[in-house]
Amino acid sequence: MLDEKNYRVLVKQAFDRVEQAFNDVDPDVVEVETSQGTLRVQVANAGACILSPQPSVRQIWLAVAAKGIAFHFNYNEATKEWDDDKGQGITLFQFLQNYVKEAARVEISL
Repeated sequence: MLDEKNYRVLVKQAFDRVEQAFNDVDPDVVEVETSQGTLRVQVANAGACILSPQPSVRQIWLAVAAKGIAFHFNYNEATKEWDDDKGQGITLFQFLQNYVKEAARVEISL
């Protein structure tokens, strides 16, 4: 398991990466905001995707309330990816790219 310091660095890097992916996206279509450590990707007319750090278990949790889905992601040292903890082959960044493409018809690169 990651120590807390490295975990927090990796979460910050992940959240920064997500925010930067939306730099050139119209905020009326997709808006990204951080509040109290949580990152919210708000897609106009499609709901929000919320990412929250969970330091006690060293995960990032992702919820899409409009779709009734949630994932817990662990950091994979070997691949340098955040992978779902159920072993479904879902990665955090790939999920976000697909979600935004489907919900807002916007292509981002993570």
